Amino acid sequence: MKTTLQKRIFDLSQAELKELLQPVAEEVLQKKWAKDGYITYHDDALCEGPNIMIHEYKDRLELVRIDEIGKATLLKLLDNGNERTPPANDYRRA
Repeated sequence: MKTTLQKRIFDLSQAELKELLQPVAEEVLQKKWAKDGYITYHDDALCEGPNIMIHEYKDRLELVRIDEIGKATLLKLLDNGNERTPPANDYRRA
């Protein structure tokens, strides 16, 4: 039987893929936040349309509307308990 590192990426289970990508994703996230950057994602539970997204900063979450030229307009600050909480589509969730 092949190990996770020997399998093609398309042959990995969801759990194996998460395990493989988690360290890389966390490193990218930390580098982005170290530069006071943010990540953008869509969460069906919070975003009511395709142009509504979440900007996640190290210390806050923002609900934003993205216009046709890519400009973001703040709609609402989301409460994250003053602590980073994983988004609904977080790669760390099981």
